[in-house]
Amino acid sequence: MEQHHTKKDLRCLCGQITLKPPYDAGDYRATAVLRLSIMKSVLTYNCGTWALTQSQEERLNTFHRKQLKKVLNIKYPVKITNPSLYNKCNDRPLSIFILESRWRLFGHILRRDSQIPANQAMSGYFVTEGSKFKGRPLTLPVVLNRDLSRIINSNLQLKSSHDLEHLRCIAQQRDEWTKLTARIREAAEASQSEH
Repeated sequence: MEQHHTKKDLRCLCGQITLKPPYDAGDYRATAVLRLSIMKSVLTYNCGTWALTQSQEERLNTFHRKQLKKVLNIKYPVKITNPSLYNKCNDRPLSIFILESRWRLFGHILRRDSQIPANQAMSGYFVTEGSKFKGRPLTLPVVLNRDLSRIINSNLQLKSSHDLEHLRCIAQQRDEWTKLTARIREAAEASQSEH
């Protein structure tokens, strides 16, 4: 079942999750644990299957930062940089968490038997028979290819069944897959720090 996340869906999801600051906002560790256990688990449920645009990822990051500020009781006149906020809460942007979840799930699927529905769907995506999508559809393979394209000096991509088989071979070696996922995460973090 394919999920489509529209602006309205994200607003609705973010609007349903609110977190009030605890009585003792000075205890950062306790509030961070509270926030992680409630808000993050609800917001990122099944996020490995999401195909989000960069603007949707930024909206989620913005919402996440607002919730962190509420937990820490940081209000308007007080300013804090995003890296300082994440550092104070011992956290990172939600988009990075989603990216790691996406690649963890993708590696798990690639290591499984080729006859499971998820593997058949991935293989079927690259079959050129029949009519293709019109316009610029945002699908999970498109997002995975975008993630791969962030890596500097890499010839990895996900545009054909040959590329999928190459990634499947890498996924069979967990150490190599972990290194690839770390490289993708580092490239994503570097691109976020540039903005």
